[in-house]
Amino acid sequence: MKEDYAVSGVAVTAGAVPAATGSETVPGKTTERKSSTEPPYKVILHNDDVNPMEHVVATLIKVIPRMSEQRAVSVMIEAHTNGQAVAQKCHKELAELYEDRLRSEGLIATIEPD
Repeated sequence: MKEDYAVSGVAVTAGAVPAATGSETVPGKTTERKSSTEPPYKVILHNDDVNPMEHVVATLIKVIPRMSEQRAVSVMIEAHTNGQAVAQKCHKELAELYEDRLRSEGLIATIEPD
């Protein structure tokens, strides 16, 4: 005896496999990812004589996702030594977000095309 029931709003008979809808994953089907043609931007951290080095490192880690403490220290030292350092390369919208967040924490940051 077969029983009827509903799966995601689709009536199904017991033992039958419902067809995939547009939002479901189809086994064996691969999708292609399109890469952005937008040119990358650099988020540049500038040296200042106001913020303690610890604050700079903590802010870089807080603002830029997946930035390790080691990378944050490296960026901070480069900015301190050379006057500026590239903290991150990303698309323009994200670069603007990082710039705004770094500035809101009292750091000097700019962006420019790579």
